[in-house]
Amino acid sequence: MRSAASRLHKGFSYERRFAACEAYAVKDAAAWAGQWAYWAPGGAKRAEPFAHVVLDLGCGKGEYTVACAQARPDVLFVGFDVDAICTLRSAEQAASAGVDNAVFLLVEDPFAAVEDGRCALAGASGAGGVPALAPIDAHASRASRVASGTPHRSGAPAELDLARAFAAGELACILMNFPTPFPKKKKAHLRLTHLDRLMGYRRLLREGAGIRLRTDSQPLRDFSLTQFELAGYRVARRTDDVRAACPDEPWSAYERKLVEQGARALGVFAVPGPAPAHVQQTAPLSLVSYFPDNLDALDYVPHGMQGCVENLRNRHAHERARGVPEFRPPAI
Repeated sequence: MRSAASRLHKGFSYERRFAACEAYAVKDAAAWAGQWAYWAPGGAKRAEPFAHVVLDLGCGKGEYTVACAQARPDVLFVGFDVDAICTLRSAEQAASAGVDNAVFLLVEDPFAAVEDGRCALAGASGAGGVPALAPIDAHASRASRVASGTPHRSGAPAELDLARAFAAGELACILMNFPTPFPKKKKAHLRLTHLDRLMGYRRLLREGAGIRLRTDSQPLRDFSLTQFELAGYRVARRTDDVRAACPDEPWSAYERKLVEQGARALGVFAVPGPAPAHVQQTAPLSLVSYFPDNLDALDYVPHGMQGCVENLRNRHAHERARGVPEFRPPAI
């Protein structure tokens, strides 16, 4: 999938566009840690705090974040996306709507992230940008990482560490709205619901708060369920059709596009329980492992996995022709 930056017109000026909406962007997120409830546009402080602070992780172009802010003026919505162009457009959305309860996090030098119309940030974003992280062994236990001085992933790139951007217990919810699934095993650590990341989020969530995942990908949803369990989260709610359960929920342009293609939004809300005594990745990491055995019965193929499903269907047909009707791909 092409990045937002790759579609910019030749005369695009990030600096000029940013100047018109910078009141809705924060470059030094750590300076607000513990004080987000008092944020106001332009960096001023409110006299009365917001009732809640919610993080929209992988906010894309911000349509959903701003729509939520319009619906809940008592809540501050903090959006983050790894793509600086998406962050710019999110801030423009907030400025255009005139809300005072939506803000978007930037790297310290946003102009260095865009050179000649190309985004220089590492990582990928689509439905929601996924942060790039320093490599950490996905199978390493918490004890081994602590012993070596390697922290848990907090879900943010090196330029913006969520553990520094928010104080302990500051968040009332973390939203993950159609995050990039990264189907391959070797990129499993980039998924927002990977075990290491979920362990890092625990510190940021206040008591009773949780993570809300929405996705069109049944394999990603089922993988995430394994990760929630391993990280000591309790699944409080789960639905196979978010729109049926919450018809008045704001839409993002990305969700509308997927629904037009036949998708249904799958939803999970999970709350941290007691921290596990031993953290170890035991789940299959390739999303192929989470497909149903009968791929021909799929009425919708998750976005980004069309080629994979076509290859598997062809392989199934080949195996059936060889007299192996019960062929199943190995768990990876």
